Amino acid sequence: MKPILHHMDNQNGSAMVIALIIMALLTIIGHLATRSTTLEVQTATNDLRHKLAFYEADGMTEMAAELLEQNLACSLGFTNTERGGLLDVLVNDFWKNDMIPGRVPSDAVRDIRAPLLKDSDDTQPHTNITVGGTTGFGTGSALQIAAGYEGKGKSTAGGGAFMTFDQMVQHRGNFNAEACVTTKWRHVIGTEGICNK
Repeated sequence: MKPILHHMDNQNGSAMVIALIIMALLTIIGHLATRSTTLEVQTATNDLRHKLAFYEADGMTEMAAELLEQNLACSLGFTNTERGGLLDVLVNDFWKNDMIPGRVPSDAVRDIRAPLLKDSDDTQPHTNITVGGTTGFGTGSALQIAAGYEGKGKSTAGGGAFMTFDQMVQHRGNFNAEACVTTKWRHVIGTEGICNK
């Protein structure tokens, strides 16, 4: 009769058991590495989307400044059809808006809507712009008179008066990427140029 411990000393097939354990460990390590890589790719993609939205909003601040200057030159305002129909100018004399702290542009609150694709709706990437301003006096300025047709006033002195505008630009991109950029724009009253309607 063989003792019971003799079966425990038998090492036949132990290489297969060790190989299976190593394979299981390698499978777990591979799964964790794949999961980590997938998470890093998703993070990088989201970061890219938000950076693109920021750059779109930042670039639109230049266009908003140009539109503001054109709107100041056309004191009665203008519409999107007068600008080629590529913008939705919702408030045609938006330069008269008062500066309202915390007035952030959105799909419900905006003066101008700039779609990336012509005739697209708010489900597609687009940019919302709001503008608000106040009048101030430059150094050496004196009397400011009201200009009734404009409603903001003109200076009668050499130092001049200026208007400071808050331009708030919100870009809504793909996959809920959103960025909002606020800039200040100073316009010296009397340098409006010619209205080109």
